[in-house]
Amino acid sequence: MSKTATLIPPGAEPQATQARRALIALREGKPMVGDDALPPAAAAAMEHMLETLAAGGGAAVVPMDAELTTQQAADILGVSRPTLVKFLEDGTMPFRTIGVHRRIMAADVFAYLAEARKRQDTALDALVAINQAAGFYD
Repeated sequence: MSKTATLIPPGAEPQATQARRALIALREGKPMVGDDALPPAAAAAMEHMLETLAAGGGAAVVPMDAELTTQQAADILGVSRPTLVKFLEDGTMPFRTIGVHRRIMAADVFAYLAEARKRQDTALDALVAINQAAGFYD
């Protein structure tokens, strides 16, 4: 099962309008169909969450403007908290401090995750190209 997250960007007004209609229908106990259907990105996110729950996993919804603790951010990234703190201290990811505690915006965590995946994809493509050139796929 994939650990990818479906992200819904903020500020998409047509999706926001459709989401408001779906929310009203849900709260009124009406079917969420037609004009009241979930926006496609929200439906994809819900599908991913239901797949995860059906497989016995846990799921969370994190607003993009949420401030996360270092442990929460580390859990999302799949790294240890000390590794995340190194990322923060070397400027890899922005953060702010509240007293002695660091806080990271969820949007920054997900942006870092997306960029890391792009770097991984690029490296994998390069590796495949090297192996093809060497004749390993013949």
